[in-house]
Amino acid sequence: MTPEHTPPPQPPHVAQASGVRRAGHYAAAILACFAVAAVARLLLHWADSANIVMLFLLTVFMVAWLLGRGPALLAAFLAVGLFDFFFIHPHFTLAVADAQHLITFAVMLAVALITGQLAAGARERLRYVEIAQETRLQVEAERLRHSILASLSHDLRTPLAGLVGLADTLALARPPLPAPHDETARAMRVQAAALADMVNNLLELARLTQGRQPLQLEWQPLEEVVGAAIQRLGPALQTRRLRLDLDPALPLLEFDAVLLERVLGNLLDNAARHTPAGSPITVEARVRADVAEIAVRDAGPGFPPDTPTSAGHGLGLAICQAIVTAHGGVLTRENLPAGGARVAFTLPLGTPPVVAEEAEPA
Repeated sequence: MTPEHTPPPQPPHVAQASGVRRAGHYAAAILACFAVAAVARLLLHWADSANIVMLFLLTVFMVAWLLGRGPALLAAFLAVGLFDFFFIHPHFTLAVADAQHLITFAVMLAVALITGQLAAGARERLRYVEIAQETRLQVEAERLRHSILASLSHDLRTPLAGLVGLADTLALARPPLPAPHDETARAMRVQAAALADMVNNLLELARLTQGRQPLQLEWQPLEEVVGAAIQRLGPALQTRRLRLDLDPALPLLEFDAVLLERVLGNLLDNAARHTPAGSPITVEARVRADVAEIAVRDAGPGFPPDTPTSAGHGLGLAICQAIVTAHGGVLTRENLPAGGARVAFTLPLGTPPVVAEEAEPA
């Protein structure tokens, strides 16, 4: 196995649990062989040696099917030894009085090993088939879910556009509506616009997860897309203390500028929505090993501890997750010990293209 295909080492607790499980399989194989030997001793007056051999071979087969190759190999040798010890004259010794029994032992061992290996191999192949089937069903279910999501979202766009237009008409009516009705119309306008944004987000999420939105990858500086996201969210960030902490040595990164601006815009918008006015929001970027890590920190209440995502964060973060995953990165979120939340995502560093320097004129 080449170094690049070597699996990563397991955590100590996982490796320990795996070792305990393997030891349990071998112990079960030993117990099964002794249990069959005990039953065969009780049947010695009614069953001949050939039938007792069949019991041991069946045990090896069942051990291979249920516990795997290693325990089956142990059971095969142990079965031959127990058959010799308890059922071949002289009893209770491994000595063999008749040389013909050596042939019996050899055939018994060969049959046990072959059947054990075949049973274990069939068990591994069946497991692979089950895993493949489960994976296929999961992929099909996910594809169906996103297809339904896209269809519903698309069908909702037309009536929602009409609803937003009607709400705008009421809110901007001249002369203005009476105060109570005007307040209701403006609230309707805000909620209709929010619902329309949600439907648009659902459509975008469906496109991203189904791979129908190809990435326009280019090598470019991160500072530009950060600045574009801040400028687009200017009004929402005016009452917040925005702080930039970008590593000046950050190299060029390969990303889709439009989609990455959407990620940063969603994270900044979430931070602005869920933090009080005057609170700080920090955008930071650092190189971590072979990735660049970009994060948005705020001083708000943080994520609810009892739910994986809240209504205010879930859809925006789902879109961010889909975009980051499409770029080969990982998105994480956490509540900070000192208060507030931090959402971070990574982008692979890769190898930026070499830019040739222009020769100075003579």
